[in-house]
Amino acid sequence: MFRKILVPVDFTDVTARPLTLALDLARAANGTVMLLTVVDDSFPNPDILSFQLPWADYHRHLRDEAHRRLEQFTREVNGAGGVEICVVRGHPARTIIRFATDEACDLIVMATHGARGLQHALLGSVTDKVIRQVHCPVLVVRLHDPEHPDLSAPQ
Repeated sequence: MFRKILVPVDFTDVTARPLTLALDLARAANGTVMLLTVVDDSFPNPDILSFQLPWADYHRHLRDEAHRRLEQFTREVNGAGGVEICVVRGHPARTIIRFATDEACDLIVMATHGARGLQHALLGSVTDKVIRQVHCPVLVVRLHDPEHPDLSAPQ
């Protein structure tokens, strides 16, 4: 069964559905969940100019902020205590694949925005790249699916 489940989050459209699903699977298998975000350092963020920080301090600030947001997200989903929070720096797709391999993850649960056409061609898809290159199964949770509303949202 799935003993170590990785849930990558990018904060562009955070929904509880992937994490809730991963927590349910982990509880059923007495496994663990690793919540991961990647601080993308491939493009400088325009906010760095307003911070007036050296580059290393700026990345430390980004990592600290991401860690804080993951902790808050975990509390909101009632996953505190059952989730290991990880923040790493790098290119998102490559870093998720390397992290899953290094940590011997059994499953990755990640969201997709379902981009199509020109948007997908121009931006690509981190989820698509992970699916094609990672060693373990990937459970993809579609965001904004009108036929299947967010089950984790309050009723």
